[in-house]
Order: sequence, then C-alpha cells, then structure tokens
Amino acid sequence: MILDRLYTPSDDELIYHYCPAQAFIDIMTSKTVWLSAFYALNDTMERSWGYSIFDKAIQELKKDADPKFIDRTVRLVSEAYFYSLVMVGSFSLDGDVISQWRAYADDGRGFAIGFSPKLLQAPAKKLRVLYDEERQLQELLGNLKHVHEYEKSIGYKYNEEFEGHLFGIAGDLIAYKHPSFREEQEIRLAHLAGVHPEGRIIPLGDIGPDGKRLSDPLKTRFRQRNGVLVPYVVMDYTNNGELAPVKEVVLGPCNEDPEWSIKLFLNTLGMKDATVRRSTIPYR
Repeated sequence: MILDRLYTPSDDELIYHYCPAQAFIDIMTSKTVWLSAFYALNDTMERSWGYSIFDKAIQELKKDADPKFIDRTVRLVSEAYFYSLVMVGSFSLDGDVISQWRAYADDGRGFAIGFSPKLLQAPAKKLRVLYDEERQLQELLGNLKHVHEYEKSIGYKYNEEFEGHLFGIAGDLIAYKHPSFREEQEIRLAHLAGVHPEGRIIPLGDIGPDGKRLSDPLKTRFRQRNGVLVPYVVMDYTNNGELAPVKEVVLGPCNEDPEWSIKLFLNTLGMKDATVRRSTIPYR
C-alpha cells in the first residue's frame, strides 16, 4: 500500500461526482453509485501510466537492491496489476470545473453531486490521485526501498506479508495519473476483485495495509458502454439507509432546471439537508 495516496478528508470537505441528468436521477433514487472496471476507462494511457512509473522505479532500485528481490517484486506487482479487477468510482475535490462539465456531465447540462467523504463509508479504498510525475517516482521508489530494507533485515523471507505489501502497492498504482489531468483533482474509490488465470472473477472487497480483507466483496455485474462489455459493482452510499452523505448538488452551467425543482426532488427522497446551487462558469 502507498500510504501517501490514502485520502483523509477534512471535516467539511466534499467530493463531487459529475454526471448527466439521467445518471443523476438514478444515483439519487437508487442511493447507489456504480464503480466500473479500471481497464475499461476511456484513456488508454491512463490504464498503463501507473505501471510505467513502477517500471521506472524498478530501474532505479536495481542499482542497490538484491536481484532476487527485483525479480520477485516485478513478478508479483505485474501479476497483481494485470490480474486484478479494480472497480473505480471517480470524484473531484472541485464541484465546478469546466473540463469536468464538458467530459462527464453532458457538456454542462448535467449535475455534480457533492458527497461528504467522512459519511461515505463505502466498501472501497479512498485514494487521492497524484499528478506530478517526479513526485510519483520518488514516492513509489521510497515505498519499494522500504519493503526491500525490511526484507533484507529479516533475511529475505518473501512470505505472505511481503506479498501483501506488493499487492497493496500494485493496487494503488491507479492513483497515479498523467500531469495533464491535474485539473480534475480526483479522488478515487477502488473496490478490488481478482481474475483467475482460468478467466473467472475472484471477489475480494476492500483490502487493508496488511493485505487482509476489510469488507465483503460486492457482486460483479456487466453492462454495455460504447459497444464494450464493462464489469461493474453497485455500491450503496447510505450504508443500508443509516447515512446521508449527499450534502450538495451543483447544476451545470448549461443546466436549465430551476434550483427549486431540484430541491423539491431531493426533499421527496428524504435528502432535506442537501443544498442546491448553480455553476458560476459562464459557459453556454
């Protein structure tokens, strides 16, 4: 696990999910969000970026680390990275960003749903995305060096603890993105499943720093998007009705819904504490 990527929110902080109008209605009425397979993301570079940083870190680590440690690390991280099925939900720390409205909210006609991350007790790890390439490399290299020094101190046992550390690091590589995306200020929810070499899905759930399961796995479903079959899981963001994490709804700059109408909709769903505001971006 890359501890610096774990997201720890402040008390009043919100994270925003941008979506078109129908998705907004579905998310509000069902009180669920969908986390989709990481490999099905639109940007092919994004899918390979994290591992490219790992590869650079390994080249640096080769100068000082034991060759057997390098071989085992590369094998375990590559297997975990390419044979795990990470379900990702994307949120932003900023609820009014023009690039987000254009890309994810029907060109500004949609909504941004503001969740309290403290109340979002999801069966998923919360990761804060890092966009600075040099910081990514140094952060990951530091984590790998720490694992190497520990293994060296105990005589290179390569036990389950070692495998758990590397499995966690591999999963957290999705928190590294290309610098061109930094405007997104993304927070990712990541729910893990594995893929058996025979091709079947292995449910895992949320995994802690020691490699142990923190939550039960969610059922993997499939849907079609842009002609591609995409695995996903459905996450109840209310914890079976016990929590109310939706605190704000932002109307996009091209959204013609009256604010009072959206407030009425939220009230009928029992979300009376959620405020409604309109984007301040002059975009039409």
